[in-house]
Amino acid sequence: MIKPQTEESFETLQRLAQADRPIPGQSLTNDPENPLPFEKTVVHTELVTAIDDLIVRLCDPDIFHPVVNAMRDGLPVSEMAEQILFEGFAQGQFNPDLMLLLVEPTMYILIALADMVDVEPNIVPEDDADSAEEQSNALEKAIEVAKDKVVPKNIPVEIQSKVEKLTKNIKETPISLLSKEEE
Repeated sequence: MIKPQTEESFETLQRLAQADRPIPGQSLTNDPENPLPFEKTVVHTELVTAIDDLIVRLCDPDIFHPVVNAMRDGLPVSEMAEQILFEGFAQGQFNPDLMLLLVEPTMYILIALADMVDVEPNIVPEDDADSAEEQSNALEKAIEVAKDKVVPKNIPVEIQSKVEKLTKNIKETPISLLSKEEE
């Protein structure tokens, strides 16, 4: 919380004021005569017509060749589908709900296009498969470093005895809200 009339709070307010972010409610002040594409009525409201339009657009030679070349270079289908659908939303082709419904069909369309030209598509980014293992290894290393550098090794006997006295009087908390407490 920002405390009034301190130099630190003044500097914090200055940094917030200089941040390049939209002001809350700024979209309500946009010119209603010239709305952005995604603020207008969407072109597609049904899944089937949106899929048909997506297939037609992706089969356009100006789009087809770069898409296939990107898949040939190893760009994951999932990321490509995200980019294509977000661009469609930004252009006012569909609303965010329909965009989410189009994720799976778009990925299948991209896989089919890759199959047509004998390109082996990469479905998800490769780093996602290893990220869970890498994260757990990094976490274990951080815990070891914390044990070595942060946790004191030589705790005075007086403090240890005080901690033991305090911990004897602590009751264990119930396992769940529905479990009965022992008296």
